[in-house]
Amino acid sequence: MVYGNSQINRSFFYDTDNCTVYFTYFSEFNRLWEGAAFIEAVVMSIIFLLSIFENGIIIGFIFNSRKSRTVTNFFVCNLAIGDILFVSSAPLVAYVRITGTWYLGDGMCHLLNYGMFVCSNTMIWTMVAISIDRYICIVIGIPTSRRLVPVHIVLICAGIWLTTSCCFLPTAFFFHLQDIHLDHGVITFCTLTWPSGHIHYSVLFTTMLLLLGFGLPVLIISLNYYRIFKKFWSSKRAIDTQNVSGIQRCTRTRKRKEQRIVKTLILLVVIFVLMWLPIVIVFSMIREDIENERNEMPSYGLTWALIIAYLNPCVNPFLYGFMNEEFLRKLRYCRQYRQSNEQTAVSRTNLREGQTSASNL
Repeated sequence: MVYGNSQINRSFFYDTDNCTVYFTYFSEFNRLWEGAAFIEAVVMSIIFLLSIFENGIIIGFIFNSRKSRTVTNFFVCNLAIGDILFVSSAPLVAYVRITGTWYLGDGMCHLLNYGMFVCSNTMIWTMVAISIDRYICIVIGIPTSRRLVPVHIVLICAGIWLTTSCCFLPTAFFFHLQDIHLDHGVITFCTLTWPSGHIHYSVLFTTMLLLLGFGLPVLIISLNYYRIFKKFWSSKRAIDTQNVSGIQRCTRTRKRKEQRIVKTLILLVVIFVLMWLPIVIVFSMIREDIENERNEMPSYGLTWALIIAYLNPCVNPFLYGFMNEEFLRKLRYCRQYRQSNEQTAVSRTNLREGQTSASNL
C-alpha cells in the first residue's frame, strides 16, 4: 500500500524520496489481528518475571554462601547478571509491540538495541568461559586453587563486557528513529540504517554476528564438552573392566553422577543452538530482504525469535545453577532447616497451651 511518499508493508517502509528501505524491527503496522500483540506482550512479561526470580536466587546463593564462591560459580554469577540485564529489555519490547509507534524516545532507541546486543553476547561468551573452566578442571585436572583467584575472575568478566561493548558500539549510533509521513499522519519507529558507501557495513555486521555471536562460541563449547564427554566415557570403560566387589556401590554412584553430567553437557549444547540460532537466522534474512528489496520478513518473525532467545535466561539457572550439587544441597538444607524451625515452633506452642491448661486446672 502506498501512503504519500512511502510504501508500507506491515514491517517494511520504502521511502521514495530517499530511495531507502526501512525495517521496523519491534514495531508492526496493519496487523491482521491486533490481539497478537497482546499475546506477545504477555509471553515476554511472564518470561521476564521468571528470569528475574530464578537468576536472583542464583546470585543470592553465590553471595550468601562462602563455599559456593568457586571459579565456576563466579562465572555463573556473571551469566546471571547478563541474563537479568538482557531479559530486562522484554517489557520495553512488549510495550512497543502493543503501541506500534515508538514512544520511548531517541535515546532509548540507541540504548535498548545496543544493550541487547552487548548483554546477549556477554551471556554467550560467559557460557564459553564456563566450558573452558570445566575443561581445564575435568580434563586437564588442574585444581581450582592453582588456576585463578577472584580478582582474575573479575578481570575476565570485565574483559568480556568491555569487548562486547566495543564490538557492538556501531549499533548504538546507527539505530535511530525514523519518521514516515503518511496521508493520515506521521508514524515513528526505531530502525537500523547503515551509512552508504563502498563498504558493505551490513554484510560486515551480519558476518561478525554469525561468527562471534554464534559460530565460534558453538564450536568452542562443543569441543570442550566433547572432550569432557570423552574423559567420562574413558573412565566409565575403565571402571567397567573392574570386578572388585568392594567398590561396586561406589562405582554405581559414580556412574549415575557421570551419566547426569554427560546428559547436562549434551543438553547445554543443544539448548544453546536451539535458542540462539533462530535470531541469528532472522537477522541474516532481514539483511537479505533489504539488500534485495524483497521485504518479506515480518516483524513478528523477529519478535518470536527474540522470545526464544529470552527463554535462555529462564533455562540458564537450571543448567548452571539448579543442577549444581552444592546448590541443591544448600536448598535441601534450607528446606530442612525451615521445616525444623516450624516443628519447633509448633512444639513450643503446644507446650505453652498445655502449661496454660494445667494452670487453669
